[in-house]
Amino acid sequence: MDSFKIIDESFDSNVSSSYFLSIRLNPDGLTFCTLDPIRNKYIQFSHIVLDNELPTVSQLEKYFSKIDILNLPFKKTFILIPTRNATLVPSGIFDPDKAKTMLQFCCDIPENSTIYFNKIRQADVFNIFSIDKEIVEFFKRQFPEPLFFHQNTPLIEEILSSVTMYENEMKILCINFNSDFFDITLFEKSELKFCNSFPLKSENDFSYYTLFTADQLNLTEQTTSVYISGINDISKKYKAGISQYFSKIKHTELPSSFRYGAIFKDYRITGFYDLLSLPLCVL
Repeated sequence: MDSFKIIDESFDSNVSSSYFLSIRLNPDGLTFCTLDPIRNKYIQFSHIVLDNELPTVSQLEKYFSKIDILNLPFKKTFILIPTRNATLVPSGIFDPDKAKTMLQFCCDIPENSTIYFNKIRQADVFNIFSIDKEIVEFFKRQFPEPLFFHQNTPLIEEILSSVTMYENEMKILCINFNSDFFDITLFEKSELKFCNSFPLKSENDFSYYTLFTADQLNLTEQTTSVYISGINDISKKYKAGISQYFSKIKHTELPSSFRYGAIFKDYRITGFYDLLSLPLCVL
């Protein structure tokens, strides 16, 4: 995907302090968008292609210094940094003082990391994850009180908030592609049943982990609908690997919880389902 930007005619930098800014930082690109919460409408979206690796803090500072929108004041700022270093914990047993210990049970925490957690209200669980400390400090210098999120938090909130869209589907398997890994979440009868992340180095990785998961969860072609989101180029490339096992495979549309300026129809932004769903985590 090439770099691009969308600005609706209603965007007004003079009233940016009433807007929500959402930012997604991933090796594939720096992406940010603006929501007018009063009208519940997206009015700006930009994607800047990166060189398949996370930029350093000094590189981020250079990017931000050249982008006027990122230097405006906003009502709220949401930061999304996709990572495999995460785990879900039911609310009933979650202890914020033991968040790091709980995460260490499931994955190795990189050095120089900061631990965060999000409450996923629709699923009544907490999502614990780690982010590079230097990246965190950069965003804290750039914005007052930024809120940090894991990619599965907005995705799960949006799916469970839109159950009427899927009421005729017994099981929903969501596959969300990132640069070098992908997430699989399963929903059944408006409940979250499974969530995990897997490495992605080849088409064989994707087919193996997806079909192994489907087998372990007893998923069948007749009762399961597959929804794909995330990096468009990767998702289209790997989709064929499971098409012989699942006939109901669709790409996610724009999150139904929001409105979009007319100009948005001319661009392929449906792959940014997690980013566009972020405001649901606080509304």
